[in-house]
Amino acid sequence: MDAHATALIGPGLNPVQPNRMVRFGMFTFLASEAMLFAGLIGGYIVLRLSNPNYIPAGVHLPVLQTLAATAVLVGSSFTCIWGERQARAHKRPTWALFITIVMGSLFLLNQVFEWSHLYHEGIWFNTYGTFASSFFTLTGFHGLHVFIGVLLLIAAWMLSLAGKFDGNNHNFLDCASLYWHFVDIVWIVVFAIIYLW
Repeated sequence: MDAHATALIGPGLNPVQPNRMVRFGMFTFLASEAMLFAGLIGGYIVLRLSNPNYIPAGVHLPVLQTLAATAVLVGSSFTCIWGERQARAHKRPTWALFITIVMGSLFLLNQVFEWSHLYHEGIWFNTYGTFASSFFTLTGFHGLHVFIGVLLLIAAWMLSLAGKFDGNNHNFLDCASLYWHFVDIVWIVVFAIIYLW
């Protein structure tokens, strides 16, 4: 290890340790995000259990369309993993990240179409009682996280184009990927309780 690396890492420490610290920080952040989503999801469940007619008769959610969008989002986790493996193998993950960005954008586009359809059907934040407000808050909060995830992936894609990732230096991609997998897992729970329950 050269003197510069020793100064940054500290004497006698494993050079892999900073990567572990970055991952620990990211997991800590994701734990706080998990608590936020747990509050929103828990609130939705409590409201729904307290009222047998929580979803009004006039509300019809596009289950099959959203199921297809869910499959696209879950599939994007696999392309993201492909990108991570390429970076660890000293290869540029440019194509894997590009495909992941496209798939994430398609999910967001579906949500825009769904919200637009519901709005034209007269379903919005201030209609249909607590169901509409909780539905738009939960799906909107998650959609915002997907949007942030797409921005992080775009940044990682640009770094890949510039050749900034190699087998020993891909902390940013690692954190962006963890975030992306997190929003994918959260959506599976959200989809299950809103569209399938």
